[in-house]
Amino acid sequence: MYLRTPKRYTRGQKRSPISLRWLWLWILTPVVVLAGVEIYNRRETLGPPVHQAIYGVLDSAQHSLATAGAPPPPPTQDPRDQLERAAADWREGRIEAALNTYESILDAVPNDLQTHYRVTLGLAMEGSLDAALEAAERTITADPLASDAWAIRAMVLDWSGRYGEAIASALRAVELKSDNARALAFLAEAYHDIGQSTLALETVNRALEINPDSFEALRVRGVLAWESEFDFNAARDYFEQAYELAPNLSYLAIDLALINFLAFQDPEEALGYLREVVETNPRNARALFELGRVYYSGLGDPNQALDYLTRCVEVNPNNVLCQGLLGRVQMALDNYTLAAEALKRAIDLGTRNPRHYLWAGRTQIALGSCPAAVPLLEQSIRLGTETGDTEAVTAAQDNLRECSIVLPGAGAEATPETAPDEG
Repeated sequence: MYLRTPKRYTRGQKRSPISLRWLWLWILTPVVVLAGVEIYNRRETLGPPVHQAIYGVLDSAQHSLATAGAPPPPPTQDPRDQLERAAADWREGRIEAALNTYESILDAVPNDLQTHYRVTLGLAMEGSLDAALEAAERTITADPLASDAWAIRAMVLDWSGRYGEAIASALRAVELKSDNARALAFLAEAYHDIGQSTLALETVNRALEINPDSFEALRVRGVLAWESEFDFNAARDYFEQAYELAPNLSYLAIDLALINFLAFQDPEEALGYLREVVETNPRNARALFELGRVYYSGLGDPNQALDYLTRCVEVNPNNVLCQGLLGRVQMALDNYTLAAEALKRAIDLGTRNPRHYLWAGRTQIALGSCPAAVPLLEQSIRLGTETGDTEAVTAAQDNLRECSIVLPGAGAEATPETAPDEG
């Protein structure tokens, strides 16, 4: 039950210097005391019915006295209007507006699964994965036996690179509801991310058999077609089907932008999807990063890229990808001091991208500090070796030679190569 708080007073109303509540209290108190004494003195002559009637009155009066000075109970917030407004924003793709509203009423709907689910998904879509993980835990708290609660937790864990935990969470979701297509889709994506492509394909196909219109399953099927089967046309078809089913969800538009840009070398098509996202969700860090990448490495326009990447780090200063690419773009504009700051931020945030260290090393060389560049380039080589980024390794070795450092196994006769500019 939700209570509306009445107005306590209107403008211009004057308050009496004497409180009627407290006047009544001081009048009633001695009456209650005297009545109690009289009842005690005449307890033998007063019959039980009189006793019962009088004690009933006294009990009521005592209760009034006990609560006379207490403040009225606080009203319970009625979230129905906010829920309706948030749902409308969500349907129209205004995810940021919906997210702001949902977050403002979480305390009023502690067990509302849909609200908590959408907060988790909304945070993940805009690239705030740490906050999304916290929201995912609250979603499970809201309804520990809800399969979807464990499913969305699995998705966020997978996107955060915590694949084992993602698989465990998705399996729990399937245990709670064996025909949950979205839980199976998230499980398939996690299997794919640990290199189990066959198992991933079997799992996502099972999800599509259960629900052919699961946009989550169609999206993951597209990921497998792209990254495991290298069938770009099929992948784009799956992404388009998913987007048609849920055009309000920004991450589906970003998928289409990426495949058009990376697989079909069509930056203009990619920009169309990305601009659509930021028009309705101007603080979406994922879309802002991809806009910066398309403008920089796809169209060769560092100034436009700088604008979007600057917006990205303003929205989310802890976004490693935006900080790293911002540093590279500043290098292209010969702003080496600013580049060093952005790349240091990416490194301090724990980046594992060898190119961030490569660019940081090059920036220090440009600033005339080989001693500062050497450990950065050495780390780029280590990470590049671990991740298989041979171009970053070769480029870092070349830059070390500029500082008269030759690592074991990196002969001086090696042919210099330049690492691509993409993050």
